[in-house]
Amino acid sequence: MQSLLLVMFLLSSTLAFAQNKVTGTVTDKTGAPLPGVNVLEKGTTNGSITDVDGKYSINVEKGKTLMFSYIGFTTREIVVNQNVINVALQEDLQALDEVVVIGYGSMTRKDVTSSITTVKADKLNVGTYTSPAQLLQGKVPGLTITQSSDPNSEYSSITLRGASSLRGGEAMEPYYVVDGVPGVSLALVAPEDIESIDVLRDATATAIYGSKAANGVIIVTTKKGKAGKATVTYSAYIAADKVMKNLDMMTADDLRAYAKANNFTINNDFGANTDWQKEVQRTAFTHNHNVSISGGSDRTSYTASINYMEKQGVIKGTDMDRLIGRAFVQTRALNDRLILSMNLNASITNNNSVETGGDNNSVYDAMNYYSPLVPVRDENGNWTNYVGVSQNYNPLSMINEDLYHHQTKKMQGTAKASLDIIDGLQWNATLSYQNEQFLWDEYHTSQSQMTYVKDNGQAHRRTTQDLKKVFETYLNYDKTFNEVHKLGIMLGYSWEETTKADGYGLTVYDFYNDD
Repeated sequence: MQSLLLVMFLLSSTLAFAQNKVTGTVTDKTGAPLPGVNVLEKGTTNGSITDVDGKYSINVEKGKTLMFSYIGFTTREIVVNQNVINVALQEDLQALDEVVVIGYGSMTRKDVTSSITTVKADKLNVGTYTSPAQLLQGKVPGLTITQSSDPNSEYSSITLRGASSLRGGEAMEPYYVVDGVPGVSLALVAPEDIESIDVLRDATATAIYGSKAANGVIIVTTKKGKAGKATVTYSAYIAADKVMKNLDMMTADDLRAYAKANNFTINNDFGANTDWQKEVQRTAFTHNHNVSISGGSDRTSYTASINYMEKQGVIKGTDMDRLIGRAFVQTRALNDRLILSMNLNASITNNNSVETGGDNNSVYDAMNYYSPLVPVRDENGNWTNYVGVSQNYNPLSMINEDLYHHQTKKMQGTAKASLDIIDGLQWNATLSYQNEQFLWDEYHTSQSQMTYVKDNGQAHRRTTQDLKKVFETYLNYDKTFNEVHKLGIMLGYSWEETTKADGYGLTVYDFYNDD
């Protein structure tokens, strides 16, 4: 009985430690409570927000660091060593004058009343990232990013304002605005080209974009050229991925020992001892290169960049490579009252993947269910195909004989004009055209073990095209009267036309050979 009580005490102590609850109040230097303060466990997405009385509550382990941030105040970091932590924030006078990008304009930080988080380039995450959204991991409270180890998973799963739909994919994604153009694909933006990212979270911040912004808005601002001599920059990295922990499956020796101990015979024992997880997996390497050039004069500036990335998956047969090109030019006229700019972005992405279908015809399933008693190849050099069990496929056969290739081409061109009509009144116009082409190639050789494949090989090709055209024009009037009263008015018109999945597909089979 004493032993049982001791075990229960240790268990409850462990749970209490893991779920340590921290509460407190956040105030300004005068003691007035601050509502809406972001309380974030450093380096994670575990966060909370103070209520109208400045109170907060968050579960965090002792020894971890809490970050308290609020518009116009200096961020504070406090190590958790007690359950009640009260914090007094100091005003950040410099931050109050910082310019924040909002929908169809910008404001100084001290004039912002909605929930907006700004992350500059030097504060973004550094690492092997394929999508700009991954740069925000752990930087924005309430932003959840789930990254797949599949290199062909071009985008991360991103949730900003919690689940808003029973569907997945784009239905859960935030709305993206790149350099003022709404709905731009993030695949056209290399992480190295980003100047800052503004995250609009609450309803007042996203209302300008309507129902499309129900999941929040992420505004990406890319780097622009500056006056001066031409500057060439090169950056690169290399990384490796490896599975650290596999499922603990029975080996061939384990199966034989179990059969002997229970006095029965294994019918499909071919004398092998194959570890299918190791046969399928590999150490994957990634390398990324980015070259950019920028410069200009007092009137005209330019920037251009090329980014190339090649990424292997930890499963053999999976990899991707991507090339992104970007060019931007901006000039001023009419005594600097008129600003004209043009931007061109293009990308080509190639993906190779493996069989991931249902009914057990998935490499990810087969590397766990396929018998370790069966060798990789039979005595004739062919992939082992044990037909004694239905819907049972050799994973290496699927990798080498069932081939999938996906190519994506994206291009976007944008033209902008901005005119200062009178003091405080500015007219803006944006015209954008985006073209996306998708090509899926699928080939199953004559040696494929898939039951749905016709004799002598089977091929399938499908191609689609998406088009998006956007035109926006709006007037912004911002005026300060008597250095006290501020007036801001925006009047605009937005037109968008989208064509999706315009294409065709075909399937052919019964080839002379597999070449």
